[in-house]
Amino acid sequence: MSEITGKQIAQTAKQMFGTDQITQEQLAYVIDMLRPSSYLLRNHTIRNHPMTFVIQDRDTEKALAHRPWQIQILNDSHKDIAIIKSRQLGLSELGIGKLLHFVDTHSYDAVKALYTFPKLCGD
Repeated sequence: MSEITGKQIAQTAKQMFGTDQITQEQLAYVIDMLRPSSYLLRNHTIRNHPMTFVIQDRDTEKALAHRPWQIQILNDSHKDIAIIKSRQLGLSELGIGKLLHFVDTHSYDAVKALYTFPKLCGD
C-alpha cells in the first residue's frame, strides 16, 4: 500500500463531510477508517466491552485480551491471508471485524458480504 499524505487525508475529509473547514473529530474519523485495527477500536465492542489489543502492565485478570499480534493480521491488505494457530485466539472476531471494515469503507459501491464459519468435524 502506498503512503498516504496528510494533504490527501484532509482532502478526503473535506469531500466526505462537504466542507472546507474540517474539525478534529472529522479528521480523526477519516484517519481511523484507514486501518482496520483503528476502525475496530473506534467502532466495535466485544461482549459490550471496548475492543483492545494491548493490555498495559499485562494485568493477569485481562491477560487473554493481550493480543498485540492481532493488529498485523487486521492491517494486512493482501487478498489471501493464511493463519496457522494452535487454539482459539479471537480470530472469528478479527475476521468479522475485517469484513465490517471492508463493507463500511466500500459502502459507496453497495458491496454485499457474507461471513461463514467452518463446520466442525463430528457435528
